[in-house]
Amino acid sequence: MHDKPEVAATLYRSLAEGDKDTILSLLDPGFRGRTTAGLPLELGGTYNGPLAMLRDFWGAIARAYDAAAYPTEYLPLSDNRLLVCGTYRGVARGSGRKFEAEFTHILRFTDGRVSELIQLTDSAQWTAALEPSDTE
Repeated sequence: MHDKPEVAATLYRSLAEGDKDTILSLLDPGFRGRTTAGLPLELGGTYNGPLAMLRDFWGAIARAYDAAAYPTEYLPLSDNRLLVCGTYRGVARGSGRKFEAEFTHILRFTDGRVSELIQLTDSAQWTAALEPSDTE
């Protein structure tokens, strides 16, 4: 499987399903993730290696939110990259507040696997979802 949009779609589906084995199989051993500055829970930053991204970023997201990424566009870029646009939708587990936040991801591929993910999203939506509801 070396079709970039197909690999990306499988990654998003596997993330939504919590399929750790498939996620790790799609990430290059030299994977690096760069996430949006200002994300809550100190999640913005750089994650070196597939396990760091899985455990420290995606795992932390799963503990705090029931959320998934819903891609709407896959646009090829030069240098073995793919731009993915879409929306995160979910609910914060602690507050019960729903949220939607647009995203763009730039995925870089090496030998058919994702070797880099650069994430841009509306960090304010993620933060607001964690705040207690006014009705509590």
